[in-house]
Amino acid sequence: MGRKKIKVIEKTRRSNGSGSIYQQKNGLWTGKIWVTNPETGEKTRKTVYGHSQAEISDKLVKLSGSMTPLNGLFAHKTFGDMFEEWLLVFKKNQVTPRTFEGNIRCYNLHIKPYVANMDISEVTAPVIQQVINEVFVKGRGTNTARKTKFLFNQFFEYAIDCGLVENNPTLRIKIKARDTFQHDMENKYKAIPEDVRMKFIVALNQHEFLKPFCMTMMFAGLRAGEALALRWENVDFNNKTITVKNSVTQVPIFDKNGKVLSRKTVIGQTKTNCSVREVPIPDILIDVLKDWRKCQWVRKELSRVDLLAPNAVVFSNEDGSVRTYSGTRRIFDRFAKRNGFYGKIHFHTLRHTYSTMLFEANENPKVIQALLGHKSVKTTLTVYNSVDKSYYRQATDKLNNLFNSDKMKEYKELENKKDIPALNREIEEEIEEDDDEEIELLEKLLAQKRARKKNKDFEM
Repeated sequence: MGRKKIKVIEKTRRSNGSGSIYQQKNGLWTGKIWVTNPETGEKTRKTVYGHSQAEISDKLVKLSGSMTPLNGLFAHKTFGDMFEEWLLVFKKNQVTPRTFEGNIRCYNLHIKPYVANMDISEVTAPVIQQVINEVFVKGRGTNTARKTKFLFNQFFEYAIDCGLVENNPTLRIKIKARDTFQHDMENKYKAIPEDVRMKFIVALNQHEFLKPFCMTMMFAGLRAGEALALRWENVDFNNKTITVKNSVTQVPIFDKNGKVLSRKTVIGQTKTNCSVREVPIPDILIDVLKDWRKCQWVRKELSRVDLLAPNAVVFSNEDGSVRTYSGTRRIFDRFAKRNGFYGKIHFHTLRHTYSTMLFEANENPKVIQALLGHKSVKTTLTVYNSVDKSYYRQATDKLNNLFNSDKMKEYKELENKKDIPALNREIEEEIEEDDDEEIELLEKLLAQKRARKKNKDFEM
């Protein structure tokens, strides 16, 4: 048998700039195209090989398309290079510094290790789904998985606008609705137990600064950042209210590669719009804040810094500057270690305690939601309504009281005085008496009915 003859298609001319395709004598297909380096402007001749004309066409389209002005920013780059440039050039200016820091962290931890060296065409829906699955393998929750998917989705939406891809593979990604884990009811209790609250308040008398600061969180429900940003003009001693308008936050400073160089503590906006609120405060907190104002007056006279100006920070440093969260936390940790509260009470525990005390006073959950500055009452009920096992006993005691009513006591006394057979006979006699009364009533009704019928017949 003779050797099979390969049909060779003659070279055809394509449009200018789209390259040329032809088939070699051995049957392989070849394509050539001139491409321009966007950084140097140098033109080079690229040659690609394949087993079919369609395969060569696709390769030439990728080569020519990647050099167009629209997507020249991403030319000849890996998926990781494209993603990082998108974060630094576009995403950075769309969000706050802290949000951008979270985006960079999410990319470095959950995206970069798996797909950074791939081509963008290789990052398909199955690949992204595997990346999301790895988030759960590492023990992270659904929130982290959603953030990872969100970043993928935003990048591919931008890539579509740039003509880098035709569709968004993230749209087919599935994430479980919620985390599944077992609750430990004792460890879940986040408020200070009732028998420890007074001990904590008494211990605060040892510290001049921590006493007003911690009691502001404990009796007004402020977050630590909100308390650190509180100004004297926000405290109304006459109407006994505190107005929450700002919060202390740390703004990260980045280098050109997105790495954090330093952090700056500033007074910014509250956590959410719902966090802006007016909170009525009890007399115990009013007295503590008045005492703290006297301490600040003494410092003012010694340092010549107006620490009591309307716009001055209530819990400022001696020079009037804003305290940092980390520095305040170190002061509290030293206090907690000295008094046996370390690991048991932290700043947010005080806010949970405020909410729990209101629940214990049977306050309306919607009122508690407004005082805490929550967007949804669901957060107030599920996260800030802390209970411990003592409340289970209280619920049981309520059932005991319900069934220890006067009627139950009378029945028990009657049961103790008479034996069971006698009691049963008494009940039967009462039933018989009730039956006799019903029979007499029925007989009267029948007699009246007969009389009406007789009169009607007589009239006819």
